[in-house]
Amino acid sequence: MADSVDPATPTKKRKSGVPTDNAGEYFVMGELLRRGFDAQLADRNTKGYDILVSKETDPDSLKIQIKTVRKVPWYISGISFKGMMLDRITVFVLLGDEKAEKSVRYFIAYNREIMERFHKPETWPTNGFMPFDAVKQFEDRWILLRRPK
Repeated sequence: MADSVDPATPTKKRKSGVPTDNAGEYFVMGELLRRGFDAQLADRNTKGYDILVSKETDPDSLKIQIKTVRKVPWYISGISFKGMMLDRITVFVLLGDEKAEKSVRYFIAYNREIMERFHKPETWPTNGFMPFDAVKQFEDRWILLRRPK
């Protein structure tokens, strides 16, 4: 006999994360452009970064990763904390709920600065999460994108 589903028990369908991810990338793009940076979204299939950023005075581009959530923590691949990815800048975006009653918040850090706070449960093969306490000190740290001369 086939299992029956109790119609009185609603099943909750998980929402796609794509709109949240896209919103975070566009919010970061807007902030960068507002602050005088040249910024360009990477192609959808680009591995390891989401936006290229530069200033007119610095022709070299920075590759930055964007991680966006509506509610903390941020879920992240452990690959962000290996090899050359340690020197990558990640912008953690906190959108808030869909009512948009609070401003979007940005936390900007080098992966090497926060790697010790990355939490990977033993049962998870490679991914883990970044708690709010790990990034809160890096709020609005846009100066990090201006490389020292």
